[in-house]
Amino acid sequence: MKKLALRHLCLFLGPLGATAQGAFYGPCIQADALANTPIGKAGLAVSCRFRARPGGALRAVRPYLIWSFARKGYHAGTGGTLKVELQADDGTPAHLPSGQVLATAGQRMTLMPTSDRFFPQLTFDRAPLLKAGSLYHVVFTNTDADPEANFVSVNALFNRSAGTPQQPGLADEDWAMLFRSRAKPAWVVRRTPGEDESFTPILELDYANGQSQGMGYIEFWMGAPKPIAGPAAVRERFTVTGAPRTVVSLSVRVRRLEGRAALVATLEGGDGKVLATAKAEGQNLAPSPSASLGGCGWVTFSLPGRPVLAPGRTYQVVFSCPGPGRFEAFPMRKGTDKGFSEATLFADGHAEFTDGRGWAGWEQWGKRGLTNADLQFYFTCAPLERPLALPMAKGDK
Repeated sequence: MKKLALRHLCLFLGPLGATAQGAFYGPCIQADALANTPIGKAGLAVSCRFRARPGGALRAVRPYLIWSFARKGYHAGTGGTLKVELQADDGTPAHLPSGQVLATAGQRMTLMPTSDRFFPQLTFDRAPLLKAGSLYHVVFTNTDADPEANFVSVNALFNRSAGTPQQPGLADEDWAMLFRSRAKPAWVVRRTPGEDESFTPILELDYANGQSQGMGYIEFWMGAPKPIAGPAAVRERFTVTGAPRTVVSLSVRVRRLEGRAALVATLEGGDGKVLATAKAEGQNLAPSPSASLGGCGWVTFSLPGRPVLAPGRTYQVVFSCPGPGRFEAFPMRKGTDKGFSEATLFADGHAEFTDGRGWAGWEQWGKRGLTNADLQFYFTCAPLERPLALPMAKGDK
């Protein structure tokens, strides 16, 4: 059983997710698939640990609950009765749920409308004031009289080879999934023992002032990859919001299929004018499929000249492999059509591909031209010393 004017530069951290290298712009998220935890079965419970940003009165949460009448293990019977508690952190180095309940939401699964079964917004009985920068926990348990026969699962992102931190621009302490069971009642971070597999919560936190934080990507289309070889390429097309950004480097997550050819990244304006080009090559460019079950890895490019991404302008970053070799990439689906806020994902752009006959949105589930998914990519940016007023180029929006 293996899911406000400024838009996110790095998820969870708000519009300026600062690191030692600078700030991130882009999704800054990695995963291979979704993973479910059946709440109540074998006494399983889940805690989603988060650092409150921006803080304020927390009104509701939106999880991803997974049901399936066709496959066993995702849910059983009525789905049970889900209890969702907001708990304070225990303040220990392990940062576990303290048991101090700040607010509660409950939901009998059988009473839920069909459209709300997977992505319900669950409103707390009160809206406690959260301190910005402090850690809290959203704890999911099943209070059904027979949770072995009646349960539903909480979904999370699943990484086969995540590394540390689990997400490239986010401290594990700030956003993590913990769990416990009847056999092992102590809370622990959910990772596969002896493996580098990891689990990242899919969850939105909604504040009374209308702001939201969290992670709103709900699918990873690893079953619908697109090749990067010869005329075939992938790109992310985006229109910048917020402040100007000076680009230091660019990272993309791909799978190398064959050969040792270089992967090329090209930053273009909306009119197709080339602004910067960089090449990554060598045996450690990206893992092969045999290197791990997922076979995906991050490739980082240093873009020459430190190009500036100006607000209001459209760009595209293209990934190609002109030499003898082959890569592939798959995107991640945004959950905005399921109620997730744009603040929980990268809302400035979308992924596209070409086979050499023109660019189009992604293909998945028999549909073509989809624009509701992003490549797994991000820019690392340096703070600007002063704002720049750049002219609009032909083809920019």
